[in-house]
Parts: sequence; structure tokens; C-alpha cells
Amino acid sequence: MKRIHATAAGLSALLLLLSASACGGGDETGEGGEGRGADLVVAVPVPLTSGNSAAAQMMLNAAKLAVKDINAGGGAGGRNLVVKEYDDKLSPDESVKVAQRAVTVDKAEAIVGAYTTIEGLAIRQVTEPRKILFLNPSTISPAFLDKAVYTYRVGHDQRDYPVQMMELLTKLGYKKPVVLADDGPTGATLFGPIEEAAKAAGLQPAGTVKYALNATDLSGPIAEIKRSGADSVIAIGSSAADAGLAMKTMVEQGVQTPVLGFSSLIAPDALKIGGDAFTKLPAIYTFSNMQPSKPQYQEFAKKYAAEYNNGAEVALVEQAGATYDAFMILDKVLDQTGGDTDGDKLVQALDGMAPVEGVSGRQSCQMSFKESHSAFKLCLVAFKFENGKPVEQAG
Repeated sequence: MKRIHATAAGLSALLLLLSASACGGGDETGEGGEGRGADLVVAVPVPLTSGNSAAAQMMLNAAKLAVKDINAGGGAGGRNLVVKEYDDKLSPDESVKVAQRAVTVDKAEAIVGAYTTIEGLAIRQVTEPRKILFLNPSTISPAFLDKAVYTYRVGHDQRDYPVQMMELLTKLGYKKPVVLADDGPTGATLFGPIEEAAKAAGLQPAGTVKYALNATDLSGPIAEIKRSGADSVIAIGSSAADAGLAMKTMVEQGVQTPVLGFSSLIAPDALKIGGDAFTKLPAIYTFSNMQPSKPQYQEFAKKYAAEYNNGAEVALVEQAGATYDAFMILDKVLDQTGGDTDGDKLVQALDGMAPVEGVSGRQSCQMSFKESHSAFKLCLVAFKFENGKPVEQAG
């Protein structure tokens, strides 16, 4: 009899263990789980080892700050969120590897992260078949959302950039821009639309100069820019380190033209490598998915400073605010599903989400997924880099 009772007890313990495991999140097929009340693991893969390491750390910090705020308010859909961080090394192979580990070993039920399209496309290979929600706060390439069902962008589609870039160039009086583009997914696809937008605006583009992503020497491409006779440079690379190297090389070769591009132009890694080029070039203009004068952004920046910089405010990359917003959006839809992370239920909640204004984007611009899987439309803010910091440009 004792033997029979021991076996029954063992079976009961096994059933309890299996039940507890099921509550932990989606299984290896990625169907997601209701798991109401159980901790919900959110994977945050970012390139901590890369030319964007400083920006990646800010994204990770913003994720932790958002989770702290959400959990203090009772959790998301009644569930306590847990951040699980991963270094994807800005490598597609590593991005796939960490995404697989996140969902199969660590039982992550959602993913928020990735800095570039390279990482984002790789992570999608893991999340889409498993119906796992993937919220990205940085990637701008249209390819990232091609045929996506469970993948969303808390930011802009890159097709917004040419429109707003040409508006600024026209306002500043430049006529002959040259495009400096890397061979990554964004650089390889955006140079054409920028040239077309320049022509449509009545400008005379001097063509496109290309270089390899994560370059160690840009003397050849910069010499080509010098020969082009361009009066301005539009830089559309994915790596902040590349941007810093490009501007340093421009100064070394005597290319005295203003530079216009993404926020990566003035990211910490770019500033470190570019050095005094930031004071020697005529002007540096950037476009970002943030507005420092916006009340919501200011509140976020103060909380970030208090949490990570002893109260001293630091110049944050746009992806920090967008990462915070991504978690707040996740909180909102999980409240609607009661903590259920079933992919189809989350998609229904996101597509029907009422427009909301968050930390990122221009003031009065609202995030919405009713028309597309990109949260924003033409809500970028133009900046000029002056005295070591970005200054908002009127209009």
C-alpha cells in the first residue's frame, strides 16, 4: 500500500510541476499561454557589444524603468513583468540564437528590443511562427514589417524620413545633397527614395556614395563625396560608430559641408569616435522620434536620471523613450487580454488600441496601429547639434 501511495504522490507532484511550468509562458511551439497571475518574462535583445553599445544600454535601462513603473501599478493584466536581457551583438546569427533561447529556455512571452533591421529581421524568424508579440522601438526599414502579423514598430517607417529631410534642406537653402549610405537593410533601400524626394523638391542630388556597415576606414567614400561637389551630406547608416568615423574623416579630408541624418549621428558612440569633428563641421542636423521639450518626455527623462544617473539628466537616444513606450503599450494590451499572451488576442488588442500619446514622437502626435504596424506617421523632430547637445529646430 505504501508503494502505491508513494507512486500516486509522485504523479500528483509531477502534475503540479507540469501545471506550474505551463503557467510560465508560451511553450516551444510559441502558442503563448494565459498564465494569469504568474510572472511574465519579456525578452529585451539589444546590441550591448557593438558600435551602438551606449544606445543599447539606454534601451535596456528604459525597459527596466518601464517595468518598475508597471509593476508598481499592479502589473500588466494582473501579471508582474520580468525583464530578461540579451546581447545580440548586432549580428543576425546571434539575434536568432538569443531569441530562440528567450522563448524556448527562458519562456519569454513577448519581446521588446532590437536596434537595427539586421537584428529585427533575425528575431522575427523566431517570433512570427510561434505567434509571439515582438515590439520594436528602433528599426525603420519597411522590410522589417513585410507580411508581419505579430511584429510591430513603436516608431516610424523609413519612408517618412525623405519627406521631412527635404523640407529641412529646402528651408536651409541647400541644393545639391549627396547620400552616404551603408550596405545594411536601411542604407541599401533608403538612398533611392531620398534621391527621388530631393528631385521632387526641386533639388539636384549628387548621387549616392556607399560603404560597408561597421567600416574601419571611410577614406575612400569620403574622397568620393569631396569629388561630387555636393553642398550637403545625408548620412543614412545604421551604426553610430560609422557615423562618427565618417564625420571625423570628412574633417581630415577637408570636406566642409553640413551633415544631415538619423539620431545615430549624435549618439554617444558617434560622439566618442568623431571627437572634435562635431565642432569643426559647418552644421550637423538630425531627425529623431522624440521632442525633449514635450512634457511626457521631460517626465521620463527626469525619472531616468533619478534611476540611473544620480539625478543628473543625460542626453538620451530616441530609442530609450520608444522602448519605454513599447512597454506601456504592452501593459495596455495585456490589461485588455487579462494577462493572456496569446498572439492573436494581443494583435486584436493592438489593432483596436485607441490612439495614445507617449514619451516619444512630436508633441500632440499619437501612437496608433489602426492603419499599419508602425505607431507613428510624420512625427519626427528636426535638431541641430550645438554646443554639445541637440537643439530643436522650429517648424
